[in-house]
Amino acid sequence: MKPAFKTEEEKIAWIEGVIRKFEEGSASPEEIADFRELLLADAGARRIYRDSNELSALLEIVKSPLSEVEVKSRPIPKIIWWSGAAVALIAVGLWLGQQPGESPPPLAQTPSWFASLSASNEAIWIGAEPEGGQFASGTFELKSGTARLEFKNEAHFVIEGPCRFTIIDGDSIELKRGNLWGYCPPSAHGFEVRAPGGHRVIDLGTEFGIAADISGSVDVHVFDGEVEVFSGEQSKQALEAGSAIQLMAGKEPVSLTADASRFTDRDDFQSDFYRSHRQALLKRDDLIHYFDFSESEGKVLRDQMQSRVVGVIHGSPAVRGRMAGKSARLFEETSNAVSLDLRETELGNEFTLAMWIKPTEIEKSHIALLNTEGYGPGAVHFQILNSGAIASGVMGEAGYLSARGLIQKNEWQFVGVTWNLKSGQTRFYYNGEPVMTEKRKGLEVIEGVRANLGQCQIGKWAKPTYGHTRNFVGRIGELNIFSQALAKKEMRNLFLQGKP
Repeated sequence: MKPAFKTEEEKIAWIEGVIRKFEEGSASPEEIADFRELLLADAGARRIYRDSNELSALLEIVKSPLSEVEVKSRPIPKIIWWSGAAVALIAVGLWLGQQPGESPPPLAQTPSWFASLSASNEAIWIGAEPEGGQFASGTFELKSGTARLEFKNEAHFVIEGPCRFTIIDGDSIELKRGNLWGYCPPSAHGFEVRAPGGHRVIDLGTEFGIAADISGSVDVHVFDGEVEVFSGEQSKQALEAGSAIQLMAGKEPVSLTADASRFTDRDDFQSDFYRSHRQALLKRDDLIHYFDFSESEGKVLRDQMQSRVVGVIHGSPAVRGRMAGKSARLFEETSNAVSLDLRETELGNEFTLAMWIKPTEIEKSHIALLNTEGYGPGAVHFQILNSGAIASGVMGEAGYLSARGLIQKNEWQFVGVTWNLKSGQTRFYYNGEPVMTEKRKGLEVIEGVRANLGQCQIGKWAKPTYGHTRNFVGRIGELNIFSQALAKKEMRNLFLQGKP
């Protein structure tokens, strides 16, 4: 029997739930039959199915900048796995053919790329660049800067210019010249790196560095785990953590001691990447407040944009942030918070709030990210809910919720909201992508009401209602407040440039 839904959100949630169960192998025959009947009878359900499958193909390349895709009330983390599930559903006949006026959802195509450019720092490429942030088989050359490549088997590498390399397939790369640092988890066991002179390095679950210079010398350094080195026609040689070897054509291998300082590893890359991101933010004219949680003095947290503005830290200790060299603040107790006095801040009719958060609990109904202490006219609240939704409101104007299921525990996430009180448009963002857009037509800004933060708190609401606290539990690593409603492209870039 076709299920009944009171709202579109209920329909979306039910469809996603059935597909998730199907992918996990736990969907019941009754649920599959209901889903089958719903697709046959409901054009709206077919559109949800089709649109989500199309979006999955795009989000499969989320390591690179996406095309302009408007996502309304759709939870991105759940959409990502639709591509494989959709193909499986088609394979077992859940989609029962094209209906009049309806096109069947497209089948996912086998991608022609093997690795993605997950991040780069001042990278300048010579000749062919990775198209759309994706590396198909071919030769590429990095003139300067650094870049991080991630293969589909989760092997990832940091290369530093000048460097020339060839992507062979999803399990092998050839370093022709330059430095390469690599990490291969169990899913990438057996990954092969080829080097000049016919040398080959086979990963056995490890962290290593390889340097190839124009003289033909190849150095292999192992920092963790083990690799096997094949030198021309010679038999293999095992290298364990802490050891290194230098290979030269026509010469005996020379044993060395592993030297991590010769390579830009993942932590070095992230630190450099964050510094570049931070410098770019500090140059923005529209950034009113920037708390990066990296510089504090005792119980004082300083605003990087306005030296006179400080936050008062209430028991939240400094901890490691989302990347090496980056700090955050830990919120564990109900008393933990950072108090701010932003009564002199003029938000005007447009503003953007954006934060990096890593919650460890999301059980409370409302969890404060940045809340004005009171809730008078114009007061701004920015929160997450135990449903996994993002929430924001301006008293006297409106309050909105995103779709459910966005917020995940124990993961760094970039959440944001843009407000334009004059046009009446509000938009939520999750990891750089719009997840809800609300447009209020014909609603004028209430006379005399202007958005304001005033005296506010990060990670807590000083004056909770309904008899319960709204304290955040987890880590907060950054707060940005902009004087305009940032465009989709800008929010996406903020995420890409600041992600770990």
